[in-house]
Amino acid sequence: MGLASVDGINRLFLSWPEIVGSELAAQCSPKRLTEKVLTVEAIDQQWATELRWMTALIAQRCCEALGEGSVTDVKIVRPTTR
Repeated sequence: MGLASVDGINRLFLSWPEIVGSELAAQCSPKRLTEKVLTVEAIDQQWATELRWMTALIAQRCCEALGEGSVTDVKIVRPTTR
């Protein structure tokens, strides 16, 4: 189905501050990892823009934490309001 293992997702959430840095981790969070695409939610447009500049680095660091090839792309989204 292309879904990451539960252990992989847990490692990603626990390692998130080390992957993106503590300041950025306070402004965004990983939401899902499906078919090697990590979806990250940023709290506002400024941080979403910052993250877009870092997508290759984020993917690389995720692979270092989770294993080679575990993340091939990073998608940045904003919270949905209802």
